[in-house]
Amino acid sequence: MNILVIEDHEALREVTLSALTEMGHKVRGIGSAEALNAELELSIPHMLILDLNLPGEDGISLARRLRRMHPAIGIIMVTARNGLTDKISGYDNGADIYLTKPTSLEELAAAVSALSRRIITWAGDSPQLPLDPGQLKATERARAIYELLVNTRGKLPTMEELAAQYGCSVRTLNAEFCAEYGQTVVNFITEYRFKLAHDTISQTTIPLKLLAQQLGYSHVNHFIHAFRRKFGCAPGSLRR
Repeated sequence: MNILVIEDHEALREVTLSALTEMGHKVRGIGSAEALNAELELSIPHMLILDLNLPGEDGISLARRLRRMHPAIGIIMVTARNGLTDKISGYDNGADIYLTKPTSLEELAAAVSALSRRIITWAGDSPQLPLDPGQLKATERARAIYELLVNTRGKLPTMEELAAQYGCSVRTLNAEFCAEYGQTVVNFITEYRFKLAHDTISQTTIPLKLLAQQLGYSHVNHFIHAFRRKFGCAPGSLRR
């Protein structure tokens, strides 16, 4: 994984960089939000490890801004703020995982591994469409749609909107996607999002309301009902 550590405590930052490098990740570190723009010009990381008590722009504001700019990015918040309202604010403003200090390197490594499993790894930023999507070959179009589907949070475009965006019919779009991935677009994204929900609930403490919003449900009760129908249990039971 390409990971960026934003931590103003130099010694702690260096220890974290060393530990993640030993795990095989490509890691960079900075000490403030103000240094971020230059880093993003080099490359967009797959994941951020973010302290909240930063000089200048704080971590909550930074996470909210980055989540809006790069919705596919993974965000682990590491902070001394351990109150319930602090945690809820962290998740509401973009955290995938919220850890409280003091955090052991073992716990941080486990969090990075858990989040890594849910991130599609590629070079660069969130998927960008070519200037003329209608000129894509069938395989290229299917792969571009795949990347769009797995990296979009919240409500997805309809099949008609996708077809119009890529300059083909719904039938052609589905046929190309089935040839590449063995499933229709709707079946694929349904299974993918259910698996993502199951893994996220099992491995993190993200509030169900926020997770439901990220998965495109208009109300958390709709998500809970769909989850129960799929897995035969309520999502909250995975955390008992």
